[in-house]
Amino acid sequence: MFAMARKNAPCILFIDEVDAVGRKRSGRSFGGHSEQENTLNQLLVEMDGFQTEQANVIVLAATNRSDVLDKALMRPGRFDRQIFVPPPDIKGRASIFRIHLQHLKTALDKIELSRKLAALTPGFTGADIANVCNEAALIAARDANNDIGQKSFDQAIERVIAGMEKKSQVLQPEEKTTVAYHEAGHAVAGWFLEYADPLLKVSIIPRGKGLGYAQYLPKEQYLYSKEQVRERAS
Repeated sequence: MFAMARKNAPCILFIDEVDAVGRKRSGRSFGGHSEQENTLNQLLVEMDGFQTEQANVIVLAATNRSDVLDKALMRPGRFDRQIFVPPPDIKGRASIFRIHLQHLKTALDKIELSRKLAALTPGFTGADIANVCNEAALIAARDANNDIGQKSFDQAIERVIAGMEKKSQVLQPEEKTTVAYHEAGHAVAGWFLEYADPLLKVSIIPRGKGLGYAQYLPKEQYLYSKEQVRERAS
């Protein structure tokens, strides 16, 4: 891989999920190095070689677990610059939705639809958004619809947030009542608490690991007071 990069310089070498080979060394070696440690050592040597040879190769890597990377890998001259990429904000989600909606058949205005779906999906990643669009298409196909309507998108978002509907799980009347009381508590708290996120939907249909769920529309906010945190947790 590194030899190919040198041959095709100038170029960019991208290593995805670098934690698979760059994980911290344990320091416990019995009769030799593990394959993972040997791979990491060779990676360090190759990156140092790029620095000395001026090979015009930029090495980039991505990981969700920067905390497990070996410190030697993060030294100056190697991966010395870290860029945190958070989940997209509402504008970013709308842009991603527009990309995926291009390939879907719907009678809805795609610009307006992308904005509405972005507002309904706080915290979603690009992969989550792609999953919503794919699920919406599958739901519309199962319902024998010629195009994808708003209802299909709403159901797709529910599936991504709360999981598949468990139709085989039948609750007893007493259990349904208990779940209804619980979810109603979320609704009442959301109505009376000033800083609670706006409540969008409450359901007692079992989905995923839960027997019911409440769907909220949290604001794009980054700092919270003590009172806001307390009410949002209610």
